[in-house]
Amino acid sequence: MNKNLKLTIGILISAAGLWYAFREMNFKDLMENLSHTHMSYVFLSMIIMVISVALRAYRWQLILNPIHVFTFNPLFSSTMIGYFGNGVLPFRLGELLRAYAISQSKYITASAAFGTIILERLFDMIGLVALMIFFAFFTPLMEWSGNILVGLLILTLGGLLFILWLGKSHSKFHDKVVHWKIFEKPSRKKLLKSIQQVFEGLISIRDTKHTGQLIVLTVVLWILYYMSTALIVIATGIELTWFAAGIVLIATTLAITVPSAPGFVGTYHAAVVYVLVNIFNAGLTESQAFSVLIHAVGFVPLVIIGFVYFLRSSIHFKDVKSKEIIA
Repeated sequence: MNKNLKLTIGILISAAGLWYAFREMNFKDLMENLSHTHMSYVFLSMIIMVISVALRAYRWQLILNPIHVFTFNPLFSSTMIGYFGNGVLPFRLGELLRAYAISQSKYITASAAFGTIILERLFDMIGLVALMIFFAFFTPLMEWSGNILVGLLILTLGGLLFILWLGKSHSKFHDKVVHWKIFEKPSRKKLLKSIQQVFEGLISIRDTKHTGQLIVLTVVLWILYYMSTALIVIATGIELTWFAAGIVLIATTLAITVPSAPGFVGTYHAAVVYVLVNIFNAGLTESQAFSVLIHAVGFVPLVIIGFVYFLRSSIHFKDVKSKEIIA
């Protein structure tokens, strides 16, 4: 699909989300609601989000260990740069920016780094499915909801099994494919090499000695995300149970997977307002205020810190092209 068309679709989806969330907005009431926010809890929530990035960088360090033993600092800065990229660039290009940033160390190619990021997102998916199953025990599930959870669990476990299978067979497969006529051109051989490097990053999990730590870190990450959400509930004074805070976390996580404008604007707010108003019967204005605040907490500090690291680096936006990663 043409990039301009995808960007247009993303912007339209974001616009639709903003319209849904704020179509009946009373600006004065919204600002009045926000003015009563307990900022100490907001700042604490922001600190937890920054800590979560540090924890994510450490988890990435463990994933990368079979390829190269990186120190923590370049991984933290690359992860922050990735968050900055996701905040200001379309198509989640921050993930490519993150891979490109760590590749500047010369110890790993951008393609292999991108493969490890895909692996990291699979761990996130496992955590999300586990979270959904956990909260499913506290609410009666409709039949289709139960089927969705089972389907997600099967897909996630299937993804892990597929990676383990790749670890045993991808080299043999590459040795056969490289001789196919379709890959005779130098440009296509380069593409095949990059794809192989992505696979090498993806299957680095087969050689890790830190599987237990990776699982524990993933659990702790989701606990931190929940704590950050719960603190915004306290900060705004909105009447939500601990269970409702978990459902909001799940909804916002799913919302950022929907194509949208940079920073997940619109889709994020729509998800929060929909869940609070339609599931937990919260007031519209307080739900709108909550959506603005929780989005800002997960967006503003990480983008600002990421921007600082981006300025200190030697990379530029023009470096962030798919051909730099898969080419």
